[in-house]
Amino acid sequence: MIETQKNLAKPHSVHFDNREKGHITGVTKVVSSNDKELMLETHAGGLFLAGAGLRITKFNADEGYLSFEGTPNALKYTATKQPLLKRMFS
Repeated sequence: MIETQKNLAKPHSVHFDNREKGHITGVTKVVSSNDKELMLETHAGGLFLAGAGLRITKFNADEGYLSFEGTPNALKYTATKQPLLKRMFS
């Protein structure tokens, strides 16, 4: 059963090009952004990207694609929350 759930998971990837720009797939929402940080929601959980001169150059919520420019210095995931009913009955 777990293997089936993994196969149904939506893809998520992070790619950097020479620490000057990058793109992220599996993005569902941009929570906040400024030149020092991007806070995103992805299929793999929350994602925090810190750096300098960060700027979103393209975001397509339907495709889950985000591209950005700037110098990334740190990348951190936050845990995904389980649905309330699952937390109550597990």
